[in-house]
Amino acid sequence: MRNLKLQRRGPYLVMAPGMLLLLLFAIYPFIFLLTISFQEYSPIQAVKPFVGLDNYAQLAKDHNFWNAIKVTAIFVISTVGLEFVIGLALAVILNQLKWGQRIFQSIILIPIAMAPTVVGLMFRFMMNEQYGVFNYFVELLGFSRTAWLSDPQLALPALILTDVWQWTPFMMIILLAGLKGIPDEPYEAASIDGASAWQSFRYVTIPQLSKIIIIALLLRTIDAFRIYDTIYMMTKGGPINVTSTLSWIVYDKGFKFLEFGYGAAISVVMLILVVSILMFVLRKIDLFDMGGRS
Repeated sequence: MRNLKLQRRGPYLVMAPGMLLLLLFAIYPFIFLLTISFQEYSPIQAVKPFVGLDNYAQLAKDHNFWNAIKVTAIFVISTVGLEFVIGLALAVILNQLKWGQRIFQSIILIPIAMAPTVVGLMFRFMMNEQYGVFNYFVELLGFSRTAWLSDPQLALPALILTDVWQWTPFMMIILLAGLKGIPDEPYEAASIDGASAWQSFRYVTIPQLSKIIIIALLLRTIDAFRIYDTIYMMTKGGPINVTSTLSWIVYDKGFKFLEFGYGAAISVVMLILVVSILMFVLRKIDLFDMGGRS
């Protein structure tokens, strides 16, 4: 009987440490975040009055919040789209290499081995108006120096370029793994039918990679929503809030102005947006599977 009880309790005992860590580092912070979003919470105040939905109502009137949504949408769509296109092209090229594939792959993967703060600082120096290498090449082409990070029209594209440089290899490595998993038979059948290289890519490669593509896009979209380090090192949300994303105004409201309740409300809305995208994509995957089985 004792052995039977131990066998039944064994899986729970093994899972217990992991569940405790999950409770400590994920569930409790989320509950705390949700709680303070209904309060006028400040660490310098002894009393944290309950304000109900006032923080959320304030979001509807906050111009900076709606601007952050627009900036976040532009940033996420631009970075993820460019990273996918360039990453897929690099993955296809590397997959066709007969020699040196590992060497080139290792070189291309260097950016994702660097911390975002380091990358942000590096590009900040490279885009400096006075001594940056970007302006060196701009002058070689016969143009005048450009204030990449202080120009409202160029700051966000500069941030997008930085993110694309760092995270395109992440997209590439996922898509390359998917390409290596595609069998040769569909390509041989397409070749016998007289399909061109483009037709093979469109009608064989893309359908075979569809699920991998969705997963890669989903992972990068979730991560792009959370960008903060690079913004802090390069623009600090400026100039005139053109690079102020949702994650940045959470920091700005919470840690700069000590409006933790309002910052928590923005975080909850941000979480709802990310989860909504996640559920939408997962639903599309389920529908695709059902269609394939039928």
